[in-house]
Amino acid sequence: MIDVRRLRLLRELDNRGTVAATAAALHLTPSAISQQLAALSRETGVMLLDPVGRRVRLTPAARVLLRHADEIFAQLERAEADLAAFDEGRLGEVTIAAFATAITGIVAPALQELRITHPGLQITIVDVGPPDCYDMLISGELDMAFDFVATRPDDARFEMVKMVDDLFDVALPWDHPLACLDQVHLAQLADDDFIASRPGTACLEIMQAACAAAGFAPRLRHRTDEFIAVLGLIGAGCGIGLIPRLAGLSSTDQVVLRPLVDAPARRLAVSLRRGSAGAPHLAAVLRALTTAAGSALTEPPTVPPRSVRPASVLAAVPAQAG
Repeated sequence: MIDVRRLRLLRELDNRGTVAATAAALHLTPSAISQQLAALSRETGVMLLDPVGRRVRLTPAARVLLRHADEIFAQLERAEADLAAFDEGRLGEVTIAAFATAITGIVAPALQELRITHPGLQITIVDVGPPDCYDMLISGELDMAFDFVATRPDDARFEMVKMVDDLFDVALPWDHPLACLDQVHLAQLADDDFIASRPGTACLEIMQAACAAAGFAPRLRHRTDEFIAVLGLIGAGCGIGLIPRLAGLSSTDQVVLRPLVDAPARRLAVSLRRGSAGAPHLAAVLRALTTAAGSALTEPPTVPPRSVRPASVLAAVPAQAG
């Protein structure tokens, strides 16, 4: 009989690459990992590891075993989901990884609803993003994790539930020539300095792709992942930025938000271990998240009345008829 726990160790070794890294991730000693994998080799009757210097390499037989292992893990998740049906989803613990805007715009409203409909659920929120959240999903530390569709790994161990397309608006200083337009085209921003997220982030990649489609490469002057900080820099005259609506920000006395005709969007999704979404307590949380996501996005920003615009701007803006 093959021990499923040892199968998980083999999968973890394949993911981590070395026995030492696997041991560190699982808080075990390298010798303990080696002993368990040797036992798995005896159970299967085949060699699973080839020594290569001080490292080991998975044999072809180990690769075959892992292909079956992923299906076994998914089937176990489905079995646990079926057993959990007896509780009708009223009890259970759920840990969700999410980033700040998803927490504010989707997760918090969903939790407010779940406190009424499923008071027996114990839900924990952690601010963890990819790729760490996927390691935590596999280890069981997380039950679900928010990510963007574009950056989600192509991994059969996970399934995805789409949430919402989060549109970006452009944030401009009040004295910007485009500030009083009802809508802005991205191409009109080609000569501006941009305040953007750090390299490697989904927001930066989405912005750069949208600008490329509009025919230019954005000139990146400042970097921050905090959208409230982006507004602060824009208000100080340091450039312009793209702000997702899920951030829940609005125009200030220094910065105005305008909708983009060709607005890019972040496609938000929730990832789970494959086979687990049918568990009633997880299904209840997914329903609440989906409902909250559907009502989270606000209408496009509108031009504030003249009475709330800064005096310095009013002097330069002609009164509108009617």
